[in-house]
Amino acid sequence: MITAKNLAIYRDFEGDDDGWSRAGCPGGKEFTDSDWGDIRNLLQELACMKKGLVSAEYADRIRQKAHQLSDSPEITNTLLEIA
Repeated sequence: MITAKNLAIYRDFEGDDDGWSRAGCPGGKEFTDSDWGDIRNLLQELACMKKGLVSAEYADRIRQKAHQLSDSPEITNTLLEIA
């Protein structure tokens, strides 16, 4: 689940998971490598969607995935903004 705290950590490290690891994985109890990958992959899919590089059906699946992985609509909107 992508939470506001997880997204804040991701943004603090500008998506650099190696930098996060070198810093001792701050927030690592609530934020795992898997969560990091979920954010990275979802942002990539959202960016392709925003650029019109996916079909309408795939865009719908991306939106559903974003809603399922986010703990609130605000997180979903933030992900779409930064993609």
